[in-house]
Amino acid sequence: MKKTFIYLMAMLVLGLTSCEEVIDYELRSTDTKLVVDGLITDQPGPYSVRLTSTKGYLEEGTAAGVNGALVIVSDNLGTIDTLKQVSEGLYQTSILQGQPGNTYYLKVMTSGKEYTAQSYMPAVAPIDSLTFVYKAEGHMVEEGYFPYIHFRDPAGKGNYYRWDVTVNGERKPDELAVESDELFEDRPVHANMGVSLQAGDAFTVELYALDKAAYEFWLALKNQQHASGGPFEKTPANAPGNISGGAVGYFGASAVSVATGVSR
Repeated sequence: MKKTFIYLMAMLVLGLTSCEEVIDYELRSTDTKLVVDGLITDQPGPYSVRLTSTKGYLEEGTAAGVNGALVIVSDNLGTIDTLKQVSEGLYQTSILQGQPGNTYYLKVMTSGKEYTAQSYMPAVAPIDSLTFVYKAEGHMVEEGYFPYIHFRDPAGKGNYYRWDVTVNGERKPDELAVESDELFEDRPVHANMGVSLQAGDAFTVELYALDKAAYEFWLALKNQQHASGGPFEKTPANAPGNISGGAVGYFGASAVSVATGVSR
């Protein structure tokens, strides 16, 4: 589903299973719109906001970056950071440091229009350990070492997650991995990353905490990715982003827990 959101990368392979809620969202037109892709974390910055433009469903090629915009990110503590453009359509912070518990605000001004968004950064459950389980080749199973992360979901419902995985320095954008704690609230979680590794492969996983709006956005993208495109399915639509003013995309804030290891 690389129609309107050509720049949103599909990420991760996740072994957890869960019930997926269905999110209905309106099909937007194919008129050119601003696309926002930004993320603030609690890891050391700088943080990036990418601005591009949408393309129609039948248009070919890559959408161009949006240059010369005024991009400002601030927080609820009064920090204001005017981002610097570092390449086509890419803007970076210079002074902001993300912290769990803070709310972050985005303002973009371009072509005489103003777009805004905000996102709360929840704390993330720390990864307790990373282990590797060898599996022989079998039905629907590829031979190799499969990484698992282990953490405990905090008490109370409403914790949301996504994962990024990297193998030998290369990020694996094969599939989106988005989960809520509906099935594992306040319990130890043992998540199979679903990646088959060879002995000696270097593996890194980043566990992101999401607020509910971010979870709904990434889940919608995941559902679109798994749509078969059959004649009785809904026409793919834009995910429910949080950008006001008629733009699409998502500006988010996530605390991150990172684990690394070598498969053996």
